[in-house]
Amino acid sequence: MKPKDFLFQRFPLDGRVMVADEELTTPYHVYDGVMLCMNGTVDGKAASDLLAQEGLTPLLDTQGRALAAIWICDFVKANLGAHHELQISLFATPVAGAKLPAHPFAFFGALANRPDLHMVCHGLWNDTLRVVRYNDEHLRLPARLTRSEIKKEGELWRFRFADTAGDLIAEGSILHRHGSSIAPAWRIAGQTGLKGMMALMRAPAVNIPVVNLRRAGETHNQVCQTYTTYERAHVRAAGPGDEVTIRHPVYAPLDFKPAAIQQFDNVGFIFLRPEPLFDDRLPVEAPTGLSK
Repeated sequence: MKPKDFLFQRFPLDGRVMVADEELTTPYHVYDGVMLCMNGTVDGKAASDLLAQEGLTPLLDTQGRALAAIWICDFVKANLGAHHELQISLFATPVAGAKLPAHPFAFFGALANRPDLHMVCHGLWNDTLRVVRYNDEHLRLPARLTRSEIKKEGELWRFRFADTAGDLIAEGSILHRHGSSIAPAWRIAGQTGLKGMMALMRAPAVNIPVVNLRRAGETHNQVCQTYTTYERAHVRAAGPGDEVTIRHPVYAPLDFKPAAIQQFDNVGFIFLRPEPLFDDRLPVEAPTGLSK
């Protein structure tokens, strides 16, 4: 059985929620699409300020920069219908730990060796009102409506996200890769260690806990376990064709600098239901071979 089929079998659509007078299924499923990720760094002080009210600390490298990511997703088949997504994420931990070596693949070292790693979904935009409402009301994520375009032009993926007034949120390009190279794997292994690298390679799905933002009157965050699998993955250091311009007033001051690119083709993605963060419960048990 393919990892994607196994994933959806383990976490089927087994619930329903009312969102804006519409009954929708849970958990959140994406069955096909392209997921593009720019891993990079942002100003450490700016990241710390954004996370202050969340009770979390940014994951810093030895240059004082904080690990972050920008996700550009073209989901063509999902339980909520086809949609686009732009997410600006900050990687964080409950308490400050050792700084990571400043390196294009520092994120993979954290993923393999920092069990307290969380990805804070700080900025989120979708291009359908149904998905915005679902993310906001059910998953408790800070989703907003966008006018978006994601298209492949020659060797480039180009993207543009604007708000409903037409003001630019972010735009840029990512170089499309057809094949893979062994060179990034060796550089990633240098950050993860051999044991960590083998664990990442053997896992048929990538598990990252995603944390929301506290809302007025809330004393704790919510966390959702996410699982991602794919038919093809291309991972490499960022290059000249990989560019992003952020105009949103909250996120432009972060000074995001891309370091590594991940491209997932024919992606399968599951976003489980929210639970309180730090309540001592373990993630939902995953299928045999799926990371937790």
